[in-house]
Amino acid sequence: MNLRHIWWRIAAIKTPGQAFDAVASELTPYFYRHFQRLNRGVFAIEIVNSNLGFFAVLNWALFVLHFCKKQGLVPYLEFTTKNYSDPVLGRDWFKYYFSNRAMSAAGFAAEYRPWLVTKVRRIRDLRMPGWCFHDLSLEQAGEIFREYIEFNPVISAEVEAFVAEHFAGKYVLGVHFRGTDKVVEAPQVAWAYSEQTIRNFLADHPSVDVLFVASDESRFIQYMLEKFPDIAVVSHQDHFRSDGIKAIHSLDGGGDNYSKGFDALVNSLLLSKCDALIRSSSFLSAWASIFNPKVPVVLLNKPLEDALWFPEVEIMKRSLDHYLPDFTE
Repeated sequence: MNLRHIWWRIAAIKTPGQAFDAVASELTPYFYRHFQRLNRGVFAIEIVNSNLGFFAVLNWALFVLHFCKKQGLVPYLEFTTKNYSDPVLGRDWFKYYFSNRAMSAAGFAAEYRPWLVTKVRRIRDLRMPGWCFHDLSLEQAGEIFREYIEFNPVISAEVEAFVAEHFAGKYVLGVHFRGTDKVVEAPQVAWAYSEQTIRNFLADHPSVDVLFVASDESRFIQYMLEKFPDIAVVSHQDHFRSDGIKAIHSLDGGGDNYSKGFDALVNSLLLSKCDALIRSSSFLSAWASIFNPKVPVVLLNKPLEDALWFPEVEIMKRSLDHYLPDFTE
């Protein structure tokens, strides 16, 4: 860390609580494993970084699950980032959408909380081995997630109802376009580029019955409706979308942060139910390939060099790039 970064971190401290958190974050790598031993085989982690989107948090959790599987530990997870926590439902939004199979299988009651839960502000603070982050295939990631985590019934019911109404007996092409702030991690994709990629795919697959479109930009969904009037274009009725440049996960949920997470998870699961997927770089649609690694993917853009993270690096190896058009504008 250079002096500039140190100064930025000091300048960001505005309150005594932030000062405490900054000190704790620096000390965590050196002491947390000694305290974790008091949990007697349970590796208890609380993710608290509110700069992360829904699936970035899940990515960190996946690395923790991978570590626990290899080390023979029982994972305990809490997600308390403020951008998804709802004051009515409680601070831990993991419980809004998921249940912990591992804790149940180990005989712990649903309300049990380990003696010490380590707060994680930076995943590197856990000092986990490199294989936790890199030695993973999409198939392995999906297996690990399903082994330890279960969706709450309300999530499964929403997905199943939508699939029954719009997907059943049809060839569905999923389309995910991430706009807003994603340009800081991957080159921006022109709408016309997305459109032509879809047309190239349709030319080879005239049996496509439905376009399922997921996007954080309502205008993109309208664009798809206008450009493909001869095919059914459907989308999930999300609670939040953006017309600007600010990411959904950073928007004020108006007291309904639960719905932001609900929309994100349901859309990713619906994308995983499609027969093929055309998508821009995004953790949300990348996780569709963890939920269902068999879905063929056409990746519209590649992450920048400093944003080449799992699972996108694995999906890039499989992307059906021959459907991409020759132009970028």
